[in-house]
Amino acid sequence: MNHRRRFLISTLVVPIAAIGVYVISIARHSARADSGNALRAPIAVPILYNESHIREDDIVFYTRRVREDPGSALDRAALAGLLFARSRNTGSASDLAKAEKLARQSIDIRVESNGHTYELLASVLMARHAFREARVVAAQADSAEPDAPSHLALLGEIELELGAYNDAAAHFKAIHFDGQQFTIGARLARWYELTGRIDIARQFLTRAIHRVSIRDDLPREQVAWFHYRLGELELRAGQLNAADSAFRQALIVHEDDVRALGGLARVALARGAWRRAVDLGERATALQLDAGTLGTVSAAYVALGDSVQAASFANAMTVSAREQPGTMHRAWGMFLLDHGNAAQRTMVLARARRDLIVRNDVYGQDLLAWAMYRNGQFDDARAMMTKAMSQHTQDVLFTTHARAIGVEIPIG
Repeated sequence: MNHRRRFLISTLVVPIAAIGVYVISIARHSARADSGNALRAPIAVPILYNESHIREDDIVFYTRRVREDPGSALDRAALAGLLFARSRNTGSASDLAKAEKLARQSIDIRVESNGHTYELLASVLMARHAFREARVVAAQADSAEPDAPSHLALLGEIELELGAYNDAAAHFKAIHFDGQQFTIGARLARWYELTGRIDIARQFLTRAIHRVSIRDDLPREQVAWFHYRLGELELRAGQLNAADSAFRQALIVHEDDVRALGGLARVALARGAWRRAVDLGERATALQLDAGTLGTVSAAYVALGDSVQAASFANAMTVSAREQPGTMHRAWGMFLLDHGNAAQRTMVLARARRDLIVRNDVYGQDLLAWAMYRNGQFDDARAMMTKAMSQHTQDVLFTTHARAIGVEIPIG
């Protein structure tokens, strides 16, 4: 294979629960520039060539380009996107920090006609849970190119994470969506899902899946992500068969997709298939450590009566969660509230209060409500759970907590 050909990667982020998940669009290019930073037209990517190997080659290529040309905004943005994509696969904090630095350098070099790098920087900031700063950057992008659908959708996504639901609604409603841009469709789906319009959200995701499935220029992990995203929606809605099907489809598209494996482990746990939950979860965590999946395996071992393995995975979850950005890893917090001791429940309560100061969304409110309830603060728990239900979010966890706390579940 010609070593002078490489990927040019543009990185976007779409929401998934409380975390950001990258979506990358890859096109094969000639390495030779006609002049300056101009690149030749894309050509087809051989399917059999390993995408991760290509990314590693590209990282080497663009690292050299950045070193040789200190004034290239495009090369810095390209390398930032590559490192960000790799960080989402490996959990590397170092890659995330380098991606942020390079994106900022690109913007310093070129402010105009560099909106994609503003979006990339905002996405990196979201990945490390710096949502307020991400909102400022996304607003700058929108100011430079007012009312661009991708900018409006990015702003709306960030505002959903912050709990600024009126602002998010205003931005999402302003989007003139043509149905073609699948990343925008996924962000709109998240808004509809969070605000209780799950049927519309499902339609948007199904259409996005169709759009990416007919493309032959997208990496398999990106296509698989949309199936995974649909599985997440179905799992939160309590539709276990549909969730299982979507996660399985993700694995057909991208074998050993750790997100889909973790999703299937949670489906198995919900079904009471403890051994299957362990097998799937261990397969996923062997590829990449994820706090939520580690907690799933621990809970399954508890159900199997294996306290030694349960404790081992719980400890691993704690280590992993403490390395994650943000005030509180919410999956870890929920795990400790349900499986931890009194001291741990008290700790979660304090951290959940701090988390809500900077990120006042319904998932943070649900966590705090459950922490209050598990710490015996029943009146406060009812008031907080009522807030958590204010957007009519259809999530079985919300419903379970609301019923236990004694909060009426709103209809419509």
